[in-house]
Amino acid sequence: MNKPHPLSLASRRWAALRPWVLAGLAALPGLAAAYCEDPAGLADGRSQPRAGAASVPADRPFEASELFDGPAQGDAKAQLGSLVRQVLAASNEVRAAEHAGRASYYEFDQAEGAKRPVFSVNASVGAGQARVLGATQSAGAQGDVGVKASAPLYDGGRLDRLSDWKRSLAEAGDNALGSMRERMVNEALGTVLDLNRYRLQVKVYQQYAGKMSCLVRSLEQIVANDRGRASELLQARKSQRQAEIAREEALSQLRQADTRLRKLVANNVEPWGAVGVPLTEVPSLQSVTERIQQSPDLRRLKLQAQALDSYAAAAQADAKPKVNWEVGSGASRQSQTTAGNWSAGVKVTYVIDDGGVTKSASSAAQERAYAAKRDYEALLSERLKLAGTFYEAATNAFSRARQYAEVLKDSDLVRNATYEQWARLGRRSLFDLMSAESEHYQLRVAYLNALHDGFTATAQLRSIGQGLLPWMAPDLALTKLR
Repeated sequence: MNKPHPLSLASRRWAALRPWVLAGLAALPGLAAAYCEDPAGLADGRSQPRAGAASVPADRPFEASELFDGPAQGDAKAQLGSLVRQVLAASNEVRAAEHAGRASYYEFDQAEGAKRPVFSVNASVGAGQARVLGATQSAGAQGDVGVKASAPLYDGGRLDRLSDWKRSLAEAGDNALGSMRERMVNEALGTVLDLNRYRLQVKVYQQYAGKMSCLVRSLEQIVANDRGRASELLQARKSQRQAEIAREEALSQLRQADTRLRKLVANNVEPWGAVGVPLTEVPSLQSVTERIQQSPDLRRLKLQAQALDSYAAAAQADAKPKVNWEVGSGASRQSQTTAGNWSAGVKVTYVIDDGGVTKSASSAAQERAYAAKRDYEALLSERLKLAGTFYEAATNAFSRARQYAEVLKDSDLVRNATYEQWARLGRRSLFDLMSAESEHYQLRVAYLNALHDGFTATAQLRSIGQGLLPWMAPDLALTKLR
């Protein structure tokens, strides 16, 4: 039975979560009428109040498309794949890992070639003379030519273990490439989520600053006729400046995130606003922990430990006898004399005492293998703990977002009722009004932060498991260079 694609599950999950997400978004600017209307001036803060301080125009609502750049404005699966391709194509670190991986395979080929026969040809030509008891017997041109072949018959398994060592290192290089690709994708996705977070924060603070600007202009009209309310105008201007400062801080963070992203994708920035939609699907903790050992980092450490075990065995085999067969033939000519020869035989080499060199080399390699195994166990243990941490962070963040979505409904009713009581009935102070507005916009930012905290924690949870790449772009997950 075919398992459904994770993104199709995410789509169903988004359908289930859509009501509370949209509830939070709808409450962001107001369910009831608010007192400043700025359909065109939200982008620059130059909102124009309607004629008459008592009029109650409506605020422009946030749409779902403004949170994700919308399910309607972009396909999340396509955006995830686009992001992966952009960052992998632009990364010099990934290119360097690819070259290093290919070099490891060439070294494996070198180790394999050492087990095959070696054929060689030699030739020389020159002039010389032969002397016997001080008398010259022959002098003139001299030359010789020879052909030789040799190959190992027995070496205690040394060449086989060296080949295993290089093979494991080459496979570890594949996973080193996978680790680098995963790191770059993880960094890019986190940066895109930051970019979306700050982009939305800027919108919220811009609307807050627009509200305070509208209130300031209304109070300026009031103070023109009643100087006794000048202190209220000062308070409103202070709140306006605070909102503008918060907006500028969010803009600064937005620009920084944009700069980081441009470095990762070589300025090929796209509107990846829908990438958060699949991240509302928090994978089960069990499914993540079961796949942790499939991550490129852990596979690389495991293969490195296997490689060092093979190298230690090769070092031990170095102390055993070595048997090679050799076949050769040659011919030489001195003056007018030509001679030929051939040979065939077996060569045995055995080191009786090497001063402990072989034993020390084997022990060193074995200790490095033990160290690599401990590194593997340490990383596995750390990721098992992090899985629980990120799972808890993701579920808690989305739970907070749901709660904020509900609170925002009440907050919106409170701020509009407070305005009515202040502007029309005179039962509330300006401080009450600004406090209600400040609380409402802070809740909006808190809602956005909780939602994006959940996105980020879910991405980190998937990253420490099997990895983000098999989930975001399965067709690019295979990283074998050969």
